[in-house]
Amino acid sequence: MALLLTLVRLLAFAVSTMGYVALVRIYWKVPARASYLFVLSSIACLEYLSGLVGVLPLMAVLLFFGGLFSLTLIVLRKKFKLAFNRSSLNALNLAFFAGLIALVTSLIDTKFVHYDNFSHWAVVVKNMLITNRFPDAASAIIDFKSYPLGSSSFLYYFCSVVGSEEGVMLTGQILLLFACFYAMFGVIRDVKRFLLVGLLGLCCSTMAYFNISIRVNNLLVDFLLPALALGAVAIIASERKRFSAACFTALPVLALLVIVKSTGVFFAALCYAFLLERAVRLHREDREGAIFIRPALAVIVLSLVTLVLWNIHTASAFAGDTSKFSYDLQNISSIQIDKTPEQIRAIAKLFLQTAVSLRGISAQGILIFNVLAITAYLVARFALHKRWKLLRTLLALDAGILVYYAGILAMYIVSMPLDEAQRLAGFDRYASSMVLFFIGALSMRAVSDVENSFYQQQGDRRDYRAFRSLLTKNLYQGATAGFALVTALILLSELNGMNSIKAAYPESLPARVSALVGDRWEEPDNETRYLFYSSDAEGEVTSYYLPYVGRYFLFASQVDAVSKFADDTFMGQIQTYDKFVILESTPEIEAYMRAHANLPGEPGVYDVVQTFAEAVPPEQ
Repeated sequence: MALLLTLVRLLAFAVSTMGYVALVRIYWKVPARASYLFVLSSIACLEYLSGLVGVLPLMAVLLFFGGLFSLTLIVLRKKFKLAFNRSSLNALNLAFFAGLIALVTSLIDTKFVHYDNFSHWAVVVKNMLITNRFPDAASAIIDFKSYPLGSSSFLYYFCSVVGSEEGVMLTGQILLLFACFYAMFGVIRDVKRFLLVGLLGLCCSTMAYFNISIRVNNLLVDFLLPALALGAVAIIASERKRFSAACFTALPVLALLVIVKSTGVFFAALCYAFLLERAVRLHREDREGAIFIRPALAVIVLSLVTLVLWNIHTASAFAGDTSKFSYDLQNISSIQIDKTPEQIRAIAKLFLQTAVSLRGISAQGILIFNVLAITAYLVARFALHKRWKLLRTLLALDAGILVYYAGILAMYIVSMPLDEAQRLAGFDRYASSMVLFFIGALSMRAVSDVENSFYQQQGDRRDYRAFRSLLTKNLYQGATAGFALVTALILLSELNGMNSIKAAYPESLPARVSALVGDRWEEPDNETRYLFYSSDAEGEVTSYYLPYVGRYFLFASQVDAVSKFADDTFMGQIQTYDKFVILESTPEIEAYMRAHANLPGEPGVYDVVQTFAEAVPPEQ
């Protein structure tokens, strides 16, 4: 029954969103394939701005009913067919819809497993849903308060409408990701040429393999960053005759990108570089620079407003709070490096070895797509006699990778804690983000080159002769079928992988903790102190995984965990807590509980004062 209610509310969200999509397509002439990303990014930015001024729930209500009102008005005015007509029932849209349904069906009842959901991303969304406000200085349960709240603001709106379950949060994020990928297909002028759709779909699906460390069954934003950037690039590249309109459409996407995570600024910078390059090129072709340069500069300035407001907010609300991703542009010269020259050299050596090692998926992706791009360019240039722009794009992206990797190394040296820097904590996720952007941008350029190389360029009206010969027609049809089949198999494999993880959830640490303590959805508990005991068989204590999972489900800020103890001193530690939680029974804890509490030591939550007589201070 609960799942049915969630699906009904999801349908209500879809109807409301459809109202905005129809509105921007009809009245603002936003391209169809960019309209979903434009709408969802705008909603996220508006919800984010409302959070800064303290009216999160009010904005969520206004946005939801505003979409319903827009759709009602459009239907009454009989303009609905202007936004959604028969041409919408094409192979691209049907394929996207089928893929989206498959993923939503899998994710809607999925539970969190990944460590970082519990250390930040899910915790901050849960906190916003419970308190109906942004975290403040008193939000002790949030460790990384300076992290921007762009994607969290969208998830707050989505969950306010659909529900607050873990699977609902994941569904909200996948909708945003799908909107990004749908926008990428805007670079294809003629979607009736399904070879192009299949080729770009294949390239996008391969991201699932290179995205193995940041799968879509968690709320980490390392995949969302390159996806938003690729969506913005596609919007700018697809509008060839209406550059100012493209800038307007990309604005909310870029404004969201810079507040998803601090590293989003780098991906935004890549988009800014492409935007300026395109503006300059169009200026040279048209000789009317103001038409192109001014909109480009305006988008860059306006999209950074959200980031500036966040920096102002954090400076006043979290004075003194820092994190490994925080930065102060006004005091760069005062940055202090807390590592010795020997430690810096060791970190740099390990970083370089890891970055170029072909045992890493990121290095494999960079090498494979460099080889594929160079091979495709050479074949096109010398066999087909076509002048593709793929090589120029490849060189620019390779340069971007070098700059990005240099930035990651600088982060490890300058702001990452020493123990994390010495093991390159999170390197796979950071590198994967750039590799995914590299694959996506290169793929869009390749697809555009292929489309421009067709023997017959088709317009709105189809020509009876679309191929140079029967052989090229057969090659076209075979390649199309092959691309579509491999794409489907890759996505099916990814879906099966996520379903396998979901099936194994009952044995996971989060499942065991939630079964023991429940899932508390009330104001954060900053008073009750919890101590977990576990054997640390899978490193859940030493990695801090167990305390973070306990904090999420108990929604309490003071949660610690132990795995080893000395019998004669453990009571002194226990009595500093209010609750003692035994996650699993071991001979050691069973013996201790029998000796000090006359209990068998079974898994459960024990009140310290009521359980241990020794923990009760003697009366004065």
